[in-house]
Amino acid sequence: MRIKLEVVGGFFMKFDSKRDIWIRLLIWISVGGGFINTLFAEGRLIKFVMLLTVIFVGWLWFGTNYGISKGILKIKCGPFKWYIPIKDIKSIKKTRNPLSSPALSIERLQIRYGYSSMILISPKDRDRFIELITKENGNIIVDT
Repeated sequence: MRIKLEVVGGFFMKFDSKRDIWIRLLIWISVGGGFINTLFAEGRLIKFVMLLTVIFVGWLWFGTNYGISKGILKIKCGPFKWYIPIKDIKSIKKTRNPLSSPALSIERLQIRYGYSSMILISPKDRDRFIELITKENGNIIVDT
């Protein structure tokens, strides 16, 4: 498995989100079908709104990744960003939890941090991701 190692926005490790085929089909058939349908519709407003929807979904799809550097876990999902100090992470657990999250695969990591916060992510190489995070914070409880 290949991992992208590059400096991206000051972060030294970047992990792309794993993308499940069924999520790809669900999203792009729905959005694509709606976009094609609006091409034949009357009115510019509906076409404009659908074009914005396609752009937004594309931003989410291609802009979901995770960065690790200088004690910070940066999670990006299109315009949405989370910055989690790695020292605040309490536990990491492999899961298949389907809750809405910045993850494009059902093979996810549940990260608990702070007092009671939780986020789900889906890096392509979950094991390497866990290894790097626990290297920075040896107190993290890992449940695989």
